[in-house]
Amino acid sequence: MATHSVADGAGVIDESDAIRAAQQVLRTRHKDGLAALDTVFRAGTVPNPPPDGPYHGELVALDIAPLITPFVEWLTSFLMPWKGKFLIASESRGDNIFSARWRAILGLLYPFYRGNRDYTSDSFRAFIFDTSTASGKVDTDRRVFRIDYDRPDNPALSIRRIIDEIVEVRDGVYLGKVHFKWWWGKWQMIGYFALRK
Repeated sequence: MATHSVADGAGVIDESDAIRAAQQVLRTRHKDGLAALDTVFRAGTVPNPPPDGPYHGELVALDIAPLITPFVEWLTSFLMPWKGKFLIASESRGDNIFSARWRAILGLLYPFYRGNRDYTSDSFRAFIFDTSTASGKVDTDRRVFRIDYDRPDNPALSIRRIIDEIVEVRDGVYLGKVHFKWWWGKWQMIGYFALRK
């Protein structure tokens, strides 16, 4: 798959990883960086074959609300329990990988959730999702790889309200959008993440 170039305002950043290029823009011009990520996402394709196995995850950008976004970005710069996703292509499902240090804290946040599973000596897996190919929630003219958490075993007031969408931007590298359904019924795209094999 061809790599993408991202405009940086003073020309074009031509890198092998367009997500990293957009992150450079984000550091100084948040709005332009988000626009660059959107360009990369819309140029991506549905993964074929679908992703399978463990993938390292990285939170790339947030876009929640003017006062909330900077605070959450600051918080996640040093408190980030999420490490990636484990996908099972043959079963059209997967789950998330978290740092083992956060297991007790997630247990306090979700006291009735019983889906935590051991993974490695320093991580565990939780919050099963179903996968499919669908039209994007925001990018309705694009096909995406959908990650849907609306399952009865997930926490209803938070996790079940999330839909992730990913596209492949180069071999083994995926850019994702996180969508959250607010309690008043509106869906909002609240951030970007990357997955790498």
